[in-house]
Amino acid sequence: MSVSLFFTVALSVFAYSTVTSAEPVQYCPIKDVCYQVAVPSVSAEANSGNIYLQLRAPASYSWVGFGTGERMADSNIFVIYQDGTGNVTISPRTGTGHITPRYNAMTQVELQDGSGVVDDVMIANVRCGNCSTWPGGSISLASEAVDYLAAWKTGDAVDSDDPDAGIRYHDAHDQWRFDLTQGTVSGDANPFVGVSQFDNNNRGVSEGSFADPRTLIRGHGIIMAVVFVLLYPIGSSLMPLFGKWIFHASWQFLAFLLMWAGFGLGYVASQRIRLDFNSTHTILGTVVVCLMVLQPALGWLHHRNFAKHQARGLASLAHVWYGRALLIMGVVNGGLGLQLASASRTFVIVYAVLAGVMFVVYIAASAYGEYKRRMAAGSYERKS
Repeated sequence: MSVSLFFTVALSVFAYSTVTSAEPVQYCPIKDVCYQVAVPSVSAEANSGNIYLQLRAPASYSWVGFGTGERMADSNIFVIYQDGTGNVTISPRTGTGHITPRYNAMTQVELQDGSGVVDDVMIANVRCGNCSTWPGGSISLASEAVDYLAAWKTGDAVDSDDPDAGIRYHDAHDQWRFDLTQGTVSGDANPFVGVSQFDNNNRGVSEGSFADPRTLIRGHGIIMAVVFVLLYPIGSSLMPLFGKWIFHASWQFLAFLLMWAGFGLGYVASQRIRLDFNSTHTILGTVVVCLMVLQPALGWLHHRNFAKHQARGLASLAHVWYGRALLIMGVVNGGLGLQLASASRTFVIVYAVLAGVMFVVYIAASAYGEYKRRMAAGSYERKS
C-alpha cells in the first residue's frame, strides 16, 4: 500500500468514525423542556433533504414550540400539543410577529416512532423533508451557528389532532444557536429511539449563546425568599425587641443589598428566557424592589424625628406601614414566582409555612414593643 493510499484510507476511517460517533445537539431552556436536532450526513453535504427534530415536555404543558430564525417573524416553527387520544400533534407554522404563528401546510413533517404521551411526558420525534428553506428564510445544514428559538405554555391540554388548532400566548421564550456540525449523524433515519436522551445537558450550543438560565432562576428564588420571608421580618423585629436602631438599620441595609443582588439574577434570567415583563411576577417584583428604595429614606426621617421629639410622627407611621405593605407584596410575589417556575408542592408548602411562622414572630415582636412603650410611658407619667 502506498503512503498516499494509506493516508486516504486513514482519513476516511477517521471521518467515518467522527460522523458515526456524533449525536443530536440538544438544548433545554428550562427543566424538562428540551429540543434536539440531528442532520444526516447526506443532507449536510447536499444542504437539503431530511433533518430530525425532537421536542419533549411534561404533559402539564399546553404546548411547546421550537423554530429556526433570529426572531419570531418569518421563522420556521414546530408546535406540539396533545391530541386527546394519548398521542401528540405536530403543527408546522410560520412566524408572523407577535401574534399566533400561521399553520404552514407546505412543510413536510412526519411523526416518527417513539412519539406520543409517555409517562406524562409529551414526545415528538419528527422528520422534516424540506426544513433547510421556508417562506421567509433558510439555513445551512452544515453551519456551526444556526439561530433557534423556542416558547412554551403551561396549562390545559389543547387535545386536538388539528395542526391548525388555536393556542394561547406563551408563558416565556428563549433564543440560542446550535452548531449543526456537532449534530451530524451517519444514517438517514430516526436517531431518537433506543438511546438515552434528555439529561438536561445542553449539547451543541454555540459559544457566546445564552447560558443555561436555570441556575440563575434558582439563585434568584432562594435569595429573594430568604430576604422577604426571613431577613426583612427579622430585621423589623429587632427594633421592638431590643430598642437599638443601629441593629435594625444595619440588618435591614444588608437585606436591602442582598435583595438587589437577587433582583439582578432574576433580571438576567428573565432576559435569557425572554420572559421580560410578560408575567405578574416580573412586573410586581420590579415594582416592589423599586419602591423599597424609599424605605431607607423614610427610616432616616423617622429616626431623626424620634431622636428630636422622643415621639412618633408622620414619618414614623409612613416608615412602618409602608414597609409592612412592601413586605406583604414581596411575600405574595414570591408565591407567584413559585407558580411561574412550576415549583413542586413541597417547595410551595415550605415557603408558605415559613412565611406564616415569620408573620407570627413579627406580630408578636410588634405587640411586645408596643407593650414596652406603654409601660415606659406609664412609668414616666407616674414619675411626673
